[in-house]
Amino acid sequence: MPVEVKVTLDVESMSEFMIYHIYTSRVGAFLLALGALNVGLAVAFALHGEAMLTLVFAVFAILVFFGMPASIKSRVASMKDSRRMTESVTYEFSEEGIKTTTSEKTGKASWGKFQKAISRKHILILYDDKKNAIILPIAQLGEKYQKIIDIITAQMPENAVRIKRK
Repeated sequence: MPVEVKVTLDVESMSEFMIYHIYTSRVGAFLLALGALNVGLAVAFALHGEAMLTLVFAVFAILVFFGMPASIKSRVASMKDSRRMTESVTYEFSEEGIKTTTSEKTGKASWGKFQKAISRKHILILYDDKKNAIILPIAQLGEKYQKIIDIITAQMPENAVRIKRK
């Protein structure tokens, strides 16, 4: 039985997606390693009594771990009036695939096109074979969340689904 939901991306959901997407990429892994290196250097210089160098590396670590996410959130917030953030999209989940409907067009993708399904704190992400993503704010799914999860887990390979059940 198909499940239909209508969602509109909000700043919080898009920010969470962008932070997840960036920090799980190669660039994100590099940033996390750089942040860890800065923490290590700050601790090493602190142990040797080098206050100025400790401060410099601690500031760099703070920028990597907190400044980047804050910058991403700020950029997403500046896009809050964009079409992507104001237009509602209707998704219909069925055994055949996912049908997407906007005010301008309709499309359908079979389950074979989807490579990965992930749940985060506030969003559900479905990646297709072209690295495009469907972002679903969990709060907007309501009681349909569990039905959607059931369809996804039934249609996608087990190793492609990383979704926490509520």
